[in-house]
Amino acid sequence: MKNKTVVITGAGKGLGKALADLCQARGAQVIVADRAMADVTQEDQVNALMDSAVIKFGTVDFWINNAGVWMPRLPLEDTDVNKVQQLFQVNFFGTFFGMRAAIRQMKKQAHGTIVNIISTTAFDGMAGTSGSIYTSSKYALRGLTNSVRDELKDTGVSVVGVYPGGFQTDLFNEAKPNNFDEFMTVESVAEKIVNNLELEIPE
Repeated sequence: MKNKTVVITGAGKGLGKALADLCQARGAQVIVADRAMADVTQEDQVNALMDSAVIKFGTVDFWINNAGVWMPRLPLEDTDVNKVQQLFQVNFFGTFFGMRAAIRQMKKQAHGTIVNIISTTAFDGMAGTSGSIYTSSKYALRGLTNSVRDELKDTGVSVVGVYPGGFQTDLFNEAKPNNFDEFMTVESVAEKIVNNLELEIPE
């Protein structure tokens, strides 16, 4: 990671902060963003984040789409539509906008890795504590990740999907699962992610 440029969204706390701290400890040049710095639901702000990174460091080696929100399981007919729209704006469109910004820059560079933090719910559906809305957003991200990875073959730009299970984050402040204490720490998840990303770096 030494001297690599890493941009991380949703990095004010939780997994994003743990990733930022670890990347920086390993010598990376890290640009962090949370909603106060760049609202991922606004494409112009995401583009400005990329512009800032390029102006400061010249290239972006890793763009990590980490920003996300969660909502507890509810029957579909009782779900607040406004909350559904807000969740998709962050989870899906926030990643969509981040990918677009990263692809434009990384194609110019002919290298770079886009990392989408998704969830095991993109595989196991309703298992666990997440309901249909959160799960749907993660299924959508899995499809987007896989499809765009194929689109970008032979460009030098790679797309990585990360599918962590439950980990201890205040994402669950609204309703912590009963087995929250058994979840992974954000530090252990961050270490696993960064260790694998280092495999993406040519020697």
